[in-house]
Order: sequence, then C-alpha cells, then structure tokens
Amino acid sequence: MSALDRLAGLLRGSAGAGARPLPVDPSIDTVIAGLERHAKTGTSASVPEDLQQQAVSRFWDAQRFDNLKDARLVSFGMCVPSRPAGPCIMEDRQRFQAVLDSRGGVDQWLDDPRWYRRCYQGLVRSYFTYDALLDKAPTVGRQNWGDLRDYLNERTRNIVDKTVNPDWVTTAVGHRQLFDEDPCAPYAAAVLDGDTSTIDHLCEQLGVIKASWFLRELVLAQVRQATKLGHERFKERIPMLVKLLEGNRVLRDKGLILMLDKYASVAQPAIDEPLRNAAVEWWGNPWLPSNEMRWGGVVPKAREMVSEWLKREFIEAFFTKLAEDGVGDRRRANFWLRYAKSIGNIQFALGARALYSTDRDFVALRQKMKGLYTELKTTDSSNNAFVMTMGPLVAVEFGGMGNAFYGYDERRVLPFDMSQPVVTAKNARNSLKHSQRMLWMQHQDGIKGWNKWEEMFEATLKKEFDIRPNVVPQRVSTRVAAPAPAAPVPSPPSATHVRPTVPAQPTPRPHPVAAPAPDANGFSITSLVSWAGARNLTIDDLSDKNGNLWVRTGDDDLYVNKALLDWKFTYRPGKGWWR
Repeated sequence: MSALDRLAGLLRGSAGAGARPLPVDPSIDTVIAGLERHAKTGTSASVPEDLQQQAVSRFWDAQRFDNLKDARLVSFGMCVPSRPAGPCIMEDRQRFQAVLDSRGGVDQWLDDPRWYRRCYQGLVRSYFTYDALLDKAPTVGRQNWGDLRDYLNERTRNIVDKTVNPDWVTTAVGHRQLFDEDPCAPYAAAVLDGDTSTIDHLCEQLGVIKASWFLRELVLAQVRQATKLGHERFKERIPMLVKLLEGNRVLRDKGLILMLDKYASVAQPAIDEPLRNAAVEWWGNPWLPSNEMRWGGVVPKAREMVSEWLKREFIEAFFTKLAEDGVGDRRRANFWLRYAKSIGNIQFALGARALYSTDRDFVALRQKMKGLYTELKTTDSSNNAFVMTMGPLVAVEFGGMGNAFYGYDERRVLPFDMSQPVVTAKNARNSLKHSQRMLWMQHQDGIKGWNKWEEMFEATLKKEFDIRPNVVPQRVSTRVAAPAPAAPVPSPPSATHVRPTVPAQPTPRPHPVAAPAPDANGFSITSLVSWAGARNLTIDDLSDKNGNLWVRTGDDDLYVNKALLDWKFTYRPGKGWWR
C-alpha cells in the first residue's frame, strides 16, 4: 500500500466519525446556568461578621483602605463594633467620612462599576441596618446615617456597568426613592391593600433584614396612607392598623395619634370600638390627670371624642352589667347617655360581686376602670355605685333598683372620699348616702307633678346647676367651707330639691382637696405640709440642693392628683409629684 492510499484510508475513517452526532452531556447546561446566575446576582451579600469585625478594627486605626477586600468588608460592617462593646463607624464622624473618601475610601474605585458596586452593596446593607430613627440614637449617628442616605442616592449611576449588571443593581437603580427622605411612602398604598410582592423583592435583593427600621417605618407609612382615605374607607382599615401597631411599641404612639386625629376630623364621629379600646389600653383613661402626657400629642377634639366614647361605655356597662342582679335599667342608661358630654369625671364604687368576679367581661371592665373605682362595702354584694361630676354637681346613682339619686355640691366639702372604701348606710362615715346632699330624687313616674321621672331630673339639673344634655358645663375648681353643724333633717320620700344640712354627729372626714386650700399666691410650704400630713404623704424638699420639691406618692388617688395639679406639681412615674 502506497503512502497515498494509506492517507486516504485514514481520512475516510475520520469523515465517518465526524458524521456521527456528538454525545449529550447535561452537566454543561448546569455550569452555564450557574454562570448566568452569578452574573445576575453579583457577589454574595452574605459576609461573615467576624471578617467584618477584623476589617473594621484594621480600618479604625489606619482610616484608609489599601485593598478592595477590606473596603467591601468595612462597607458591610459600618454597624459592627470596632472592638467588644466599642463604638461603630456609623457613630464616629471622622471614620465615617474616611470610609467614603475619594483617596483612601471606597470612592477610589468609583470609576470602575464592577469593583465599586461591591462596596456600594455593603453600604446599602449598613443603611438599612443602622436605626437612626430611635430616640436613643446619638446625634452623630443620625447625622452619618442621613449623609449615607444622600451618598447612596447620588451614587446609584456609578454602579451601572455598560455590559452585565446584577439583579440587585437593577433593583437599587429602579428604586432610588429608597434613599430619599421618605423612603417608605412609595410602597405604602400597595402594602395597605395587601400587596407585599414589591417589598418582598426589595428585601431579598438589597438584603433588608427583618429587624430593619425600614419594615418598622413601613407600618407608620401605611397609617399615614390610610389617613388620606375617605372616612368610611379609613374606618374599614382601623382593625388592621391597630393590629399592626399593637406589636410595635416604637411606632404605636405615633400611629395612634395619626389615627385619632383623623377620626376626630369628621363631625360627630360614631364610636369605633377597636380604636377606643386600643387608645384606652395603650394610654389609659383620657381624663385622668396622670395620663396627661400620654394624651398630649392628639388634638383636643380627639381626646374629648375618646373621653365621650369611654363615658358612654361606662354608662352602658353600669346600667346593664353592673346593675343589681344583672337586670338592666334601659331608661336610666338612655337618660344619662344624653349627658355624656356634660360629665367631667366618672368613678365607681364596686360591690364584692363586681370587684372580685373572675368573669372575663368583669376583668376587662375593671381594667378600663383602672384608677376610677373603689370598694363599696354593703350587705348587698351585687349593688354598685356610679359617681359622676358634672360642673358643680357630684351625682351618685346606684345599681340596685329602688335606690334614689343623690346629688352633692362640688364646691362644698363632700361627705365621702372615693379614694377610700365607701358605704351606703345613711350618714355613716364615708357614706354615699348623706343628708348633706343637695339633691334627692326618686326614679318614679307621676310624682311632684311630672309624668316621667326623666322630665323631673332634666328640669332639676337645668334649674339648680345649669346642666343640660350634651353641653359641657362650666368647670368648678374651688370649694367653700362646709356649713356649720345642724340637727339632721329626715329625708322626704319624694323631694325634688333639698338644701344641704349636716348631721349632729361628728363632722365627716373632709374631702382631701379641700383642706387646706392654697394661699393667696396659689401655694405655700405651710399649706402643703399641713395637707400632706393629713394624708400621711411624705414630702422631700430638695430645693436647698438646687433640686425640686417632691411629694412621694403615686397617681391612683384622683383627689390627691387634683390638689397637686392645682399647685402646679408634675407627676413622674415611679418617683412622685414635683415642682
């Protein structure tokens, strides 16, 4: 065989092999897909914290970067302490500025998007991690965080490459508003309507952790968005908003202020139970002086609105659930509901059944009545008393059927002290039933020329105290001395109006606000010492040490609260009252 023939034979074999199809290897597709994902996602956003801490420690002293690796690690670790329990870069002005510097900082890679965006990605993570919106955040931290936000906004164009860009880069550029002064606002409407897809995508792409201020502030943004809706649509969202806020103490107060102000902006807003219950649970009773600070953020109309709602609830509860033997008195409830605006304060004296019942409704009611009730010591454990202050009138109603209405003059010394257990025995010490009354009226139709007792009550309240339905009466702030003792006068069976008399027995314990009153200048140490001594209260005078004058007591006693507020004292929880 010639050499030529041999070559021809080899070529024929090769041509046959080339004609056969190549074997399929699926592993190559996996590799290609992996490369594509890597190109889209870029470098990993997961950086070990120990490596961050090491890089931060090196940068803390050097205040410059000599390599891209350290620059990236520090960008992710702006909130990592430089040493155990030490400061972080976000709370150090000099080192924060050094991170962003164009010579030794991350900006030295600014002209190369592929390298620079590795640092930018870390800075974004630090931006969403550092909580500058907390009250306890230092001023320098807030300043640096604000500067970082502006920096990220300005540098978005520098992370875009002309060829391939990771998905997170596309997200950051497309949502540049995240680095504006109100980053949550653009997403509030969608989230409020239940669409969280965009937020979920942002968190995944930009590494927003669950504890981030962004997700917390997004709650408040939803509340703001809801307040822009019409009243009915806003009302529909209140239960959902309350649920969002109840688990977030940082934003709870801010959110509740927005909701209450919004709801109170309409004329004669109807009772909203979820909003009322949340407000009372979080801030306490709106008319108690001890809760003044908690309610100070809302407009006065909003506070008055919740006060009226709560008073209506208390009236309903008293004449239904707290009525004797649970037998409701609808007529009395309807009558006093008309005077809800007229009532300045409400207090309760609870019999043993209501005071100690473990029934869920009673437990919830006592919680709302916190600071407003005392014990009613009586042989009838189901009886309760309802004490209302309306301008100059202190009105007392009882849950037990057949009990008359008692009215006392707020401007005089009362025969009972609601900060102590009270009784119902006539003219007994600390009794709610006393001949010192100004009014004594029965809930009986057809007496004294009136067809219905409601007509008699309304006319008497108007004539004697100028108290009218749904009208706020003039506030009474002072009391006069009690009249001189006189022989007791028996209670007439159906009298409409009885002038006050004092029984011949020893003078009842004076009302705590009445003795002693402030002097001509409004206050004196002498009057305070005398008054506090009568109440067994401790005075701590630190004025000689350039401190305050303290009365060491709590805020559970309404009458003590009133006296100290009149004397320009301020309450501080856990410490007492000071001026």
